[in-house]
Amino acid sequence: MATVSEALSIALDHHIAGRVAEAETLYGRILEAVPGHPGASHLMGLLLAQTGRAAAALPHLNAAVAGDPASPTYHLNRGKVQDALGRTAGAAASWLATLRLQPDHAEAAERLAPALRLLAETAFDSGALASAAALYERVLALDPQNLPAAFDAAMAAKGLGRLHEAARLAGLAARLDPTLLRARMAEAEARRALGQTERAIAALRPAVALDPAQGGCWASLCLLRNDLGQRGAAVVAGRRAALAAPADTGLLVRLAAAQQIAEKPRAALAAARRGLSLDPTSAELHLALGAALDAVHAL
Repeated sequence: MATVSEALSIALDHHIAGRVAEAETLYGRILEAVPGHPGASHLMGLLLAQTGRAAAALPHLNAAVAGDPASPTYHLNRGKVQDALGRTAGAAASWLATLRLQPDHAEAAERLAPALRLLAETAFDSGALASAAALYERVLALDPQNLPAAFDAAMAAKGLGRLHEAARLAGLAARLDPTLLRARMAEAEARRALGQTERAIAALRPAVALDPAQGGCWASLCLLRNDLGQRGAAVVAGRRAALAAPADTGLLVRLAAAQQIAEKPRAALAAARRGLSLDPTSAELHLALGAALDAVHAL
């Protein structure tokens, strides 16, 4: 009578040769004789998964892991089946276990990063920002060049009020893709909130150099220049913003404010009137108009 090891070797030969029916029969007999045998459970699970029976495969792979929890391969393959069944959290846990056992396991790391990112996105969408932030950081630890994870991590940090972290991560996203203007904007916004006005301006300079028609970037520069008391530069930035998006009344509000601060009330009046021609109901533009008229009458 063949030993379990010999029977398993014969079954594996059938499996490799594509004789899956024979292999499945032998794996089944081995498991009847030695329930939960790790090697047979693992190979039976693989065969079932390979023949489109992932749900039936998972209990066998669970048994393999239970029988030999020190096998990185068992955890890896269980994760693949869990992932195929849409059990992303379970798959991630399996691949984390693989990496704990074998830290240099490239396939586990490659599979884990997108699984963690999917979990992070789910957490973010449900409002669990702290969980999302922690998951995004784990993705970046595995894959430091992951642009979507870097940007999304910045948004999670911003939502949590972690402005230093938000600025750092948005800056990372901008370095990974210098054309990603929203990353530049996010970094500038965080740095302005931190009082780091010069660094906020530095974050935006490449954005307007890449795309001078970006009204939002020019509008942010207008505010930042005003923060530094650079009135002339603020007006220039405000004008560029209004030219880039002439129908954006919000930009005209900022331009009027910058011109008012720069003691150019007639120009502020013109900007406010132009905005009101686009949106006669805007309370902000009516306020800007009133302030400009008061300043003109005071001349």
